[in-house]
Amino acid sequence: MRVPRPMTLVLLATVPLLLGLALIVADGDRPSSDTGPAASPAGPPAVGTVTGLVTDAGGAPVAGVGVQVSSLDDPPLPIPETGVITGADGRYEWRLRAGRYEFSAATGTTRAALPATVLPGGTVTLDLPLT
Repeated sequence: MRVPRPMTLVLLATVPLLLGLALIVADGDRPSSDTGPAASPAGPPAVGTVTGLVTDAGGAPVAGVGVQVSSLDDPPLPIPETGVITGADGRYEWRLRAGRYEFSAATGTTRAALPATVLPGGTVTLDLPLT
C-alpha cells in the first residue's frame, strides 16, 4: 500500500520526537557512569534537635539570652535561623540539619561556647553555663 507523500513527512517528523520523549520518560538522560558521588535521597534533609539551659555563674537559669550557632562542617551547613532566645526558664531549642556545630551564648561580659554533633532524628542536650 502506498502512503501519500504528506503523511510520510508527518511520520518522519513525529518518529524522532516520540523517540526523544521515550528516552526522557525512561530516564535516558541520566549519566551511566557510577564514578560520581551517590545521589542524595529524595525528601527533606535529616534533622535533629538541640535543647539546653543557659545558666549564670551561680547556676541560675538566664532568660532572654541569645543563643547562636555556627557550622563546624566543611563545607559549612546552612543554618535557617540567625539565633534563638532562651525562654523565661532559661531553656532553648533548635532544630538543625545533622552535622557538627558550635553553640554560643553571651550576656554582658559572660560567655559560653560548646560544640555539639546533631544526629538525624536525635536530641542533644547542651547546657551553656555563662562564665
